[in-house]
Amino acid sequence: MDPYLAELNELLVRAYRSIVKVEEVMLRDLSDTRLTISEMHLLERIGADRTLGRTVTDLAQELDITLPSVTVALKRLEKKGYVTKNRCSEDGRRVRVKLTGEGLRAEIAHRYFHRQMVRAVAGELDENERRALIAGVRKLDLFLRGKIEDAERGDSL
Repeated sequence: MDPYLAELNELLVRAYRSIVKVEEVMLRDLSDTRLTISEMHLLERIGADRTLGRTVTDLAQELDITLPSVTVALKRLEKKGYVTKNRCSEDGRRVRVKLTGEGLRAEIAHRYFHRQMVRAVAGELDENERRALIAGVRKLDLFLRGKIEDAERGDSL
């Protein structure tokens, strides 16, 4: 493999693993290992509407996971005390999910963690490096989203 491509591959893999590891450590400190990263990201989406709460269907669509998977995860989060579920008054078939006080604290701490992480990274860069990083990550994101869309259409990656 070309040395540039080999280094890029290694950096992307290490960066991904490092971000996941740092999030795992943050969650362990935050919740005494009571939350998984997937559960934390679900809490993050639930917290997007603190007034009305979120429907199970909305959460499944936003996270691109099945309704049964969201339902199982929500049952675990409810049992752990992070969310409450209530039937919609307008349509009894629908369920709205809201964060409890503990869920809100976890979601706020997670957002704070991400803010601090990006501030720390940005603080190490000069203006040209910041622009280059944003441009590169934007292109990486567009590339990966395109590959996901291709795969969903049945095209090979």
